Amino acid sequence: MSELSARIAELILRLQKGDSYALDEILRLIGGRMMSLALGVTKNRADAEDVVQTAFIKLVQNAGQFHGGNGYGFIMKITQNAALDFLRGKGRRAEICIDDCFSLTSFGGYDEERMTSSLTLEQAIAKLPVYGKKLIYYRYYMDMTIREIAKTTGKSKSQIQRDLEETEKLLKEYLV
Repeated sequence: MSELSARIAELILRLQKGDSYALDEILRLIGGRMMSLALGVTKNRADAEDVVQTAFIKLVQNAGQFHGGNGYGFIMKITQNAALDFLRGKGRRAEICIDDCFSLTSFGGYDEERMTSSLTLEQAIAKLPVYGKKLIYYRYYMDMTIREIAKTTGKSKSQIQRDLEETEKLLKEYLV
């Protein structure tokens, strides 16, 4: 489990105990990623903002269902479900484009240097083949383990490990 996921898990456990400051910390840590995911699903910034607000409400309501583990994945799944529920409520189908999920910009202040590097990363990810984009999305955006990715894709763990290493190598080449 990554350090971020462990930190988020700790914050969810604090939230279970009624610590409202934990929500502020979650927003600070991954609010931009939640927004990026919601925007990738809804394709509309105003709708995505509504989805993120709904996701925070659902997080508070469902914090008691979290019993440790991948806190980051727990919140991102709530966000994804909130976005899909939002679309169903509007009678629209989700048209998820993997490229849209890599918008690393946030609705909270990034300095110009970080924005420039984010765009470089986005451009590098855009150059990857679709399968490579999916692997990067699962591993680093959804914080899935190799085993979880293998189960999702129907491939062996060793094959996923090799494919991910090749994709990371290719991504590094693009970034140099």
